[in-house]
Amino acid sequence: MKSASRLLPACLSVWFLVACDMSSPEGSLEAPVLVTQDFADGNDGSHSQGKQLHGTSLGSVAFANATLLRNGERRGVTLRLERGELVANLALSVQGTTASLQDCASPDQTGPERSCGLTVLGQGTCTPGARFTLSSGALCQGRQPGACQGAPVMRVCSGERPCEPHDNNFLVTGTPSCTSALCPTANVQCPASGVYTVLAGAYTPGTPWSLTLEASRGEFPTTHQELRGDGLVGLKMRSHDGAHMLEVTSAVNAEDVLIQESPGTWDPSGYTALYRVKSVGAQPLPNICNANPNPGGAEALVVPVRGLYDDFGNRTESTTAFTLACDHAVIAKCYRWGYKPWLDGAQAGPTTEAHWSCTRMARADYCGAGMSYTKDGTPIRLWDGMTPPINPPPANPIPQMSMWFEAGWKTDGAACLSHWRWRTLEASTCINLSWPKYDANGNVINDCKVVGNIEGCAAICDTAEEARHLYGAKVFNESEAN
Repeated sequence: MKSASRLLPACLSVWFLVACDMSSPEGSLEAPVLVTQDFADGNDGSHSQGKQLHGTSLGSVAFANATLLRNGERRGVTLRLERGELVANLALSVQGTTASLQDCASPDQTGPERSCGLTVLGQGTCTPGARFTLSSGALCQGRQPGACQGAPVMRVCSGERPCEPHDNNFLVTGTPSCTSALCPTANVQCPASGVYTVLAGAYTPGTPWSLTLEASRGEFPTTHQELRGDGLVGLKMRSHDGAHMLEVTSAVNAEDVLIQESPGTWDPSGYTALYRVKSVGAQPLPNICNANPNPGGAEALVVPVRGLYDDFGNRTESTTAFTLACDHAVIAKCYRWGYKPWLDGAQAGPTTEAHWSCTRMARADYCGAGMSYTKDGTPIRLWDGMTPPINPPPANPIPQMSMWFEAGWKTDGAACLSHWRWRTLEASTCINLSWPKYDANGNVINDCKVVGNIEGCAAICDTAEEARHLYGAKVFNESEAN
């Protein structure tokens, strides 16, 4: 079994789903891909319940009014949730001017090194440190991508500022890729900012020219830069109520975060990012998450999750805000156990419903009122009735002395409870469930499945099949007595 750790790699990878539509705060996904979880870890395959829902009072965050620091300036970004990670789009612009963008005083000022007669051809994005080629159709051993006419010159500058040949942000001058070609090509190492600006013009000012560049990697031309992973460090967001400012201080791919339960990583899909987030302002917090109740638990990271949860555990869809859930709280736990709302695509569906039902189960919120009736760390085993199942039924039943079937769950709490759980439950009232009534011999006299669906009957189920067929439950669990 792996020990818990927090790793901070530089970028986020992709694994098994499809590209996103960027027209909404959360990209709309194509058909969902449900992945059966493998939680067999050599013992009983159990997980643990917890009392916290979000794990923070600052978990509802607005998409709007987000900003990033770029060259000492706070600039607005368009924020969206793509699968399980935040993505920010920063609009690019030409920052300032330079002598090369002015007209030339004399036609004798020629060549790529001159300081006049050029124009901004466009801006591009790339992966910092990576090498790529900007080509314009030179005919050498075969025509390269792109095109040109006349004898254009090209200069590549780091970032969004135009440059002169001896400026700090100068990267490279385009040169013909073979002796007979007049179309320039440049081999570029992507700058740390991931953005570059291309200047171009005629070799001799005033003569006709045209230049179309193709980048071997990244995008050119483009009007925005897409930022994710470590690129979001320094991102500031408003809480949904507008009262608090939050800032991302680190980012990590969840496939690189080791956990104690199987399969050993937080989320092996590669599509989930975890963040460390602080609050800034009048009452700053170095981490927005509450104290981790797990013994020896590390400082909490947060996972972004579609939808909003109120203090009563009720969930609503939202296009204006999303949830940040601390990884020791049950919204994050249920996500980690495989119920990722983004698997449904753009619209909430069965996986989202299962995630919501799981949050009731993971807190033992029997009444569906936001009240937890468990202790942090109580072992449970869970499964579901989805097709195919995300968590299949336990292959080997746990001995009766260890765990018992507890309940079937729906989005509004427990759909039904087992005889064992009814007898051990200390709650006195429930919104969604009627309490069993016992005769002098201890027999339940108002069991729904015995007396029929009469008003006030007690919903009792001792198997997942009963919970599913009689009460419409979606998620099921066995639990250890606490």
